[in-house]
Amino acid sequence: MGLAAESREATGQAGPEAFGPGGREFFPITVQLSPVPGGGAWANVPDSQAKAALRAALDQILAHGVTGLEYPFHLSPELNQYVLDFARSRGMFLTYNRTFAKGGVENFGRNLPPPISVYAPGYPDAVKKNLAPVLAEAARLPNLYNMFCYQDEPFHAGEQSFDFSENARREFRKRFGYEIPTDLEVARQSPKQWLDLINFQSDEFPAGWRQVYKLVKQALPDAKIIMTHDSHSAMGAGVGSNSKVAVDDVFHWGADFADTFVFDIYPYMMFDYRYGEMGKLRKPRMSQLHFAFEQLRNLTYTYGKNMGFWFGTYNRRWFKKFMGPELQAEAWAETEVCYTAVGQGADFLISGYNIPEDQAHWDTLGRGLEVIQKAGAALLKCPKVKAKACFLFPRTQYIQLQQEYWNVAVAYELFRQAFGELDCLHEEQVKGADLNGYEALVLFDIQLLPEEVAKRIAEFVNAGGTVIADCVPSLDTYKKPLDVMENVFGVADAQAGQVKRSGVWVASLTDPHWFVHPEPGDPEDAVSGEIITGSALGEDYEFRAVRPRGCRVTTGEVLLAGGKDAPALVHKKSGKGQAFLFGFCMQDTYFAAWQTGDAASRAALLRLLRAITKHAGVVSNISSSNPEIEACLRANQQDGYVLVINHEAEQPGTSVRIENPGFGVKEIFNLTENRKLDFQKTGDAIAFDIEAPRERPQLLRLLRKS
Repeated sequence: MGLAAESREATGQAGPEAFGPGGREFFPITVQLSPVPGGGAWANVPDSQAKAALRAALDQILAHGVTGLEYPFHLSPELNQYVLDFARSRGMFLTYNRTFAKGGVENFGRNLPPPISVYAPGYPDAVKKNLAPVLAEAARLPNLYNMFCYQDEPFHAGEQSFDFSENARREFRKRFGYEIPTDLEVARQSPKQWLDLINFQSDEFPAGWRQVYKLVKQALPDAKIIMTHDSHSAMGAGVGSNSKVAVDDVFHWGADFADTFVFDIYPYMMFDYRYGEMGKLRKPRMSQLHFAFEQLRNLTYTYGKNMGFWFGTYNRRWFKKFMGPELQAEAWAETEVCYTAVGQGADFLISGYNIPEDQAHWDTLGRGLEVIQKAGAALLKCPKVKAKACFLFPRTQYIQLQQEYWNVAVAYELFRQAFGELDCLHEEQVKGADLNGYEALVLFDIQLLPEEVAKRIAEFVNAGGTVIADCVPSLDTYKKPLDVMENVFGVADAQAGQVKRSGVWVASLTDPHWFVHPEPGDPEDAVSGEIITGSALGEDYEFRAVRPRGCRVTTGEVLLAGGKDAPALVHKKSGKGQAFLFGFCMQDTYFAAWQTGDAASRAALLRLLRAITKHAGVVSNISSSNPEIEACLRANQQDGYVLVINHEAEQPGTSVRIENPGFGVKEIFNLTENRKLDFQKTGDAIAFDIEAPRERPQLLRLLRKS
């Protein structure tokens, strides 16, 4: 089966629709109506002057590849109607953002228990009261495409938001067969009670959203209902940060309560919520964006939903405290993250927040968005191709150990750069030995797995799969010893230590500070490490391994020696498959190489991972020879697009290889440069050389042989 068979059509997913003047289709991109650089003002001026300024700004917005406007416009009634009429005449769609205007309608939030439980008989009536004015406003909007009506970035901001009402108690008793524990410290002493309690409290949100969604869709069946998922708390970074407790995650919540899920993070413009010193040095720069995006794409593709992205803009409306000469000079920032989002499968873009106020930022973004519009709605019909390798998200560990699972994105990014692609797979998806069709499974910093999940992974290896890990899960659901994975790797008594990092740093130019103060613990400057030197799998290596993890090798084979009791790489064959275990913490090792400017260690780690996947016979669908230049493939059985984005590379050149586009490629047309691109064909694979400067990511179309 070709790669393109992994499309939405093949999985029963429907692509999003986009419309325009005369039926023209386009890629949906929304901005807020705000002044353009060098443009006129429409506030506190006569209406004739305001209309001229608005018209000039709207013409620029359209010329910059934007196809939608966020509503409300925050104008006088007359000017508001003027803009609505303009949008209608030019086929622009509207995104109604009720959330930012007046908050969500679901009658619960982050900080307090709901005033009426989602399990109460009167809950739907309370929601209907909130919905009435929202639906009335939405019904009168022309070309309404999508709508935000839920709370922004939902998560439980701590134990104080838990619902212990009588209705909640009754529902807990019905579901679990015993009384809900209300003393959290007592509940923590029982792994079963703690897991039940946390899952129940987290499940409160989707239980409410499902009821809201039904009511909204009854009134607005054609509008896409949007939920914004936050940049960290619901993706492994809640504990010790905004939500205090590890409780929520996006895949566990599901997706049967919205049509589009929009990811909210602002790399370059703000901070990415990494813990400890990792938050001060955001290298590699795209790690958290990629890690969270993969989780959101896993959610949306699994449930057949659309995926969107809030992209940060150089504008003081949101980022005043972070703006300075360095950020201003990065005029490519908005374009880079937009192309990253589209390359990773986004179907919708929305600025967050306002139009860039700097001319270079605005024009660079406009050139990039105009190229995306050359592909237009055809991109929506080409989903991101499913990767050959996946990265496991361990929800049960996150809850039971109450440890962040967010900094691990640094190790995730290392593997993605080395291999070329890496999906996320949620623990709850591990149902059989086929592992959802993946060929390789990556386990970084996973100490705890449900026994059934561990057994399925062992079956996956025996059936021919490959597991690559830096830690051996040795605890089960209720924190009891688990030996299944030791057998997979051929080791015993495996350690799992890592550098303790806590606290969240805000890199504000005006007031840099700890948003969350670090906890007492291992000082980050006292990091243990050792130099690994040796040969394995046909390559020579020398790198500094940080936080060695000792083990006793039983049935495994040491491929790369390390220090005493801590081999750097162990390999074991089982059945038709195999497992590889690193004897050190990959996230700490890779980050230390960035922190100390150790480019040689970074290169060695990349070579080691490439050698492992090559030895295992796992070949990426798409790969880039330059690890700091990303190449993404979106395709169906008739059409394909490749996006090439420079993230960190000083040299803009790379060689891109596509193993099997899924159809015969007659021609590659570079939409960015408006010219054909030469390529080489070897069997089913194609390869080409390309340059991708920071300010000009490339969008290519693969043209099918007739």
